[in-house]
Amino acid sequence: MKPIIHPADYYRRMLAAQPHALKRLDGSAAIVKLSRDQQVPEDDGPTGHWYYVIAGAARCSTIRADGRRQILDLMLVRDFFFVGNSQREEAIEAISEETVLAGYSAVRLEGLGERDREFARELRAITFQSLERTRQQLVVLGGVTTADKVSAFLLLLEERYGDQRGDIRLPITRYDLAEYLAVSVETVCRAFSDLQQRGVIALIGIRTVRIVNRDALEHQIGRRYPNAGSDTIAA
Repeated sequence: MKPIIHPADYYRRMLAAQPHALKRLDGSAAIVKLSRDQQVPEDDGPTGHWYYVIAGAARCSTIRADGRRQILDLMLVRDFFFVGNSQREEAIEAISEETVLAGYSAVRLEGLGERDREFARELRAITFQSLERTRQQLVVLGGVTTADKVSAFLLLLEERYGDQRGDIRLPITRYDLAEYLAVSVETVCRAFSDLQQRGVIALIGIRTVRIVNRDALEHQIGRRYPNAGSDTIAA
């Protein structure tokens, strides 16, 4: 199934309502709507495209030697990511049932950046955002136990999407989270159950998590590293 180029004003209104670094190009962005597992369009040329996630989520993944998928990068709402022909060994696909992207030609962005210093700063901002996402992923994957990793992931989501009650709507399934954390889905489910039984979180339905004890969740990811940020890591 080919990706659907969706011109509906609805998605452009969503794009206009979201603050992001390329606001001045909202009107000319290509709106791409994908279903789960559909590949994000590639550019056959040498320049590629930048994409911005309006709704849903996307993944950059590879297949490991044992046949399991490993998610290398997870792009959520308000994330930018780059797709170019140098990524042929990696699959970049929608990970939720309705994923909507805004696409921007990289060659056009580079041309504008060469002529406009302010726009060049905006272009650097989306590059730095991608690097920050990699740093955040390292923090999540750096947990010793799966409960540590799940806790770090929930805190990251709360910072970005949590409401005043501490409720978080998970943007991906537990199977996807398992591929992101490089563990089995059974291990992920046990980690959620453990956190719930200890009163740290509450599970509301299938995809909503409420943070009940944020201090305990923060302690979960810091308890083994009391000197986090220093050059010495506790054994």
